[in-house]
Amino acid sequence: MMAVASTASRSTIQSGLVAIGNEVQKGLRQAWAERVQIIIELPLFVGFALLFSLILGRGQQVAATGTLAWRFDPQQTTWFFLGFVVFTFAYLQSVKMFWRLLGEIQTGTLEQVYLSPLPPWLTIGAGRLAASLVETLFVVAVAGVTVSLAAGLQIAWRVDALIPLAFAVVGGGAYSLAIAGLTLAWKRVELLQEVITTLIMFISGALLPLDALPGWLRGVSAFTFITHPIAALRTTLLDGQPIPLRGTGGWVWMTAITATWLAIGVLAFSLGSGAARRRGSLSRY
Repeated sequence: MMAVASTASRSTIQSGLVAIGNEVQKGLRQAWAERVQIIIELPLFVGFALLFSLILGRGQQVAATGTLAWRFDPQQTTWFFLGFVVFTFAYLQSVKMFWRLLGEIQTGTLEQVYLSPLPPWLTIGAGRLAASLVETLFVVAVAGVTVSLAAGLQIAWRVDALIPLAFAVVGGGAYSLAIAGLTLAWKRVELLQEVITTLIMFISGALLPLDALPGWLRGVSAFTFITHPIAALRTTLLDGQPIPLRGTGGWVWMTAITATWLAIGVLAFSLGSGAARRRGSLSRY
């Protein structure tokens, strides 16, 4: 009996890994099919990064003189770029999840996910996350090389920087699961997704220093899924310091907030998936 149970367990694991692998392949095929669109979008990401690097923190100068010195500050550019990297992944992950899920609902191929022995949220979350990482790394690499050549980036690589990056990946994946749940339940939620993501961009510290936010908004920012990974990444790569235990960007907050968002993402996806299955709308728009 134990041998039979062990064989069944191995078969379940293998089937689950195959299902996740299929999702990875599907995501990469979709990215390749959209390669022209991605190449067209690249100048927008690069231009956004360069423009914000120039104007960030120079409001007083512009207000006092009415002019802007078109020179990059390498430290300021590095500070901004580290936040930009994390936000770009979260943005691309969520927006690609929405549009590609919508496309699968329209073509009737989404039901394949439910044939896996693993929970659908795990199959979609892990598979799409891996595919999005490849796509986002390409975008970030091009933007990083361009910004580095134009402005210079002062980054001293540390291995422990992989820790906040991992937390950012999990948090971004959790957020995209929540968006996926809303998509399954209500389909057209792109405006809501864009509004939420834009708000997160401005209050998470990705673009603006947290100290520049009103006090009540700083309190809200502590609960976004990228605030603490961004702060920790800047601590390691810009300041050259280890990740603190507490405070913004510390182990305690980063772990607690990421776990909370993961629970929210799984719950939202499960509720949205359940609603779609009850209505029979997984394979129709």
